[in-house]
Amino acid sequence: MTDVELTTRLRANIHGFKTFQTWGGPLRMKDLPGVRAFALPGHGAPLFQQQVLYTDAHALAEALGPLAAWYRELGVQAWRVPVYPGDTAAEAVLARAGHRAEDHLPTMALPLDHPPPQLPPGTTLEHPEDLHEVMKLNALCYGQEHVGYFESWRPRLHSSSGLFAVLVRQEGRALAGGVSFERDGTSGIYLVATHPEARRLGLGALVMRGLHADALARGCTLAVLQASAQGHGLYQRLGYRDLGAWTSWVRRAG
Repeated sequence: MTDVELTTRLRANIHGFKTFQTWGGPLRMKDLPGVRAFALPGHGAPLFQQQVLYTDAHALAEALGPLAAWYRELGVQAWRVPVYPGDTAAEAVLARAGHRAEDHLPTMALPLDHPPPQLPPGTTLEHPEDLHEVMKLNALCYGQEHVGYFESWRPRLHSSSGLFAVLVRQEGRALAGGVSFERDGTSGIYLVATHPEARRLGLGALVMRGLHADALARGCTLAVLQASAQGHGLYQRLGYRDLGAWTSWVRRAG
C-alpha cells in the first residue's frame, strides 16, 4: 500500500473519530462542500480541537470565509487546518488568507499482525467500560486543559461505536492506557498515555501491542496514528512506517 493510500485511510479515520466526538459531547461540527470543521466553543480551548479537514484546495478556498465567521461566532480565538504532505496548493490558499504554518505532526501506519503481548508478573491488561481512567492518565501527561472537554463526553466503548480502550495496571494502579477507533478495517490509535512515574518501563509498548492485537481480532488490518514527539520513537520501534508530517496552518484572531 502506498503512502498516499495509507494517508487516505488515516484521514478517513480521523474524520470519523472527530465526528464521533460531536455525538453527546461539547464538540461542534460544520459541514461545507468538501470541508468538515470542528470547534470547541469558548476561549482557551486546545488548538487541536479547532480543526478543519478538507478534500482539496479549491473546496478549502471556498470555505475559509464562512469558517472564519463560524469560529468567530463561537468565540474561538485560533483554529488550524492540517495540510497533508506535498499539498502546495492548499498551502498557497491558506497563506493568502492569513494563516501561518506553526507546527508539524508526524503521521504513521502499521500493518497489523501482532499476537497479544506477553505481560510481566504483576501486570494486567484490561478493557475498561469507559474512558475515565484513560483520560486521567492523559491529564497527568498533557494537562487538564487539554482533556477537560472529555468530562462531558460519555461514549460507549463497544462494537456499536467502534471505540475500544485498554489499560495496563500494576498492583492495581492504572499506569498506561489508550484507545482504538475502528472503521473500515482501520484502527486509529488515540489518547495513548503513560503515568509520569512509570515511564521507560515498557508499559506504553504493552498498551500499543494490546490495542493492535484486539483490533486484529476484530478484523482490522491496519493501524494509523498521529505521533507526538514523546511517542514517535516508540512507534518506530514497534514497526510503524512514517507517512510524512502534516503541517498545521493556523489562523489567529487579530
